[in-house]
Amino acid sequence: MTLFEVDWELIIPSGSEAYFTIFIDGEIYFQTQNGVEESSTFITLLSEEEHIVDFGLYTDREDGGTPYVKINRAIYGDLDIVAQGIEFWEKSGTGSIEIIENYLKLLTTRFNKIEAIGTLPVSEPKELQISFDWEVSSEFDYDFFEVYVDGMLILRRSGIDYGTFVGTLTNEQHTLRFVYVKDSSVSENNDLAKVSNVLVGGENWLLDGLTSWTTGGDVNPTFEEGQIVLACDDDQSSWAERTYVPVPQEPELDIANVRIKYFQDGRQVSQVSIEALDTFFVDSTVEVFDPDSEGWSSVVPSQVFGEIERYDDESGVFDKIANSFVFEHPDGYYRLLQKCNAPPGTYYLKTTARVGDITQIERLKIKAKVNI
Repeated sequence: MTLFEVDWELIIPSGSEAYFTIFIDGEIYFQTQNGVEESSTFITLLSEEEHIVDFGLYTDREDGGTPYVKINRAIYGDLDIVAQGIEFWEKSGTGSIEIIENYLKLLTTRFNKIEAIGTLPVSEPKELQISFDWEVSSEFDYDFFEVYVDGMLILRRSGIDYGTFVGTLTNEQHTLRFVYVKDSSVSENNDLAKVSNVLVGGENWLLDGLTSWTTGGDVNPTFEEGQIVLACDDDQSSWAERTYVPVPQEPELDIANVRIKYFQDGRQVSQVSIEALDTFFVDSTVEVFDPDSEGWSSVVPSQVFGEIERYDDESGVFDKIANSFVFEHPDGYYRLLQKCNAPPGTYYLKTTARVGDITQIERLKIKAKVNI
């Protein structure tokens, strides 16, 4: 998702009345109190789709002078919207919109409204995908279903509505909160909101109900038939939130070389003699060379597998006889267990270890004296 920040200022001369609104995609996200002069910063997160933003000024009285709005700063991701000039905006209603110095000015007369409407472009997706299905049944424009990420509003709906939200976030810690909030009077429709199919980074966040969630408000939400149900009485709220914590990534190694070492009975070996090529084991460790310290150190490879081979003198080719069973030991080495039947002779234990972009293959000579 992309951060959208708006620094705004509503100027209302004494004796006049007006209020300022911000609509996104036809839904109201913010509204000031009528007749109150104020300034602040509006912040929200928007999905990567194209969005329509609508700044509106509604004037009820202008006895003391004409009210107006200043949009001092509007930033969508890396895009400075005000710097795009007046061509970015489409005017709707009675009044004027203009760029003065470094701000966008909206002005209208008594009993009229003026809107500046612009299109926010598609933005680049981030690493962490989130999605959820939602529905709300409430008093339109008074009782709201709201969704926040890290305290920033990303969705606000009322009345009879439903949909699926899909967006992306940076792969960092984030808190997702669902809220149902009511004003002080009147109830309409079912007076609740529901959320289902919450997926964050591919994980189903409702698999264990609300067990991993924090709930609160005046009335705790419930979990019914795979859905979070948020409902409350007048002038109350109900909410549920959960925090995503990324899995720590292993630091990338500066690898110059990889080697595999073999052991039997705790001693390093370069070849092994056995009485029978039936069942036996060999231990191995994987090490990397660190150019900074100029030394070798143990490493956990992404994959280790082994197999028994016979070398064909005529063709000069190693022929596979059987796979090894590989067990990772808590002490940091790998035990390669061999189970196969073959005649006496010389064989090789081929071990393959993958570390980062490096695939290391080494062979240990095995002399089988007698076959059982």
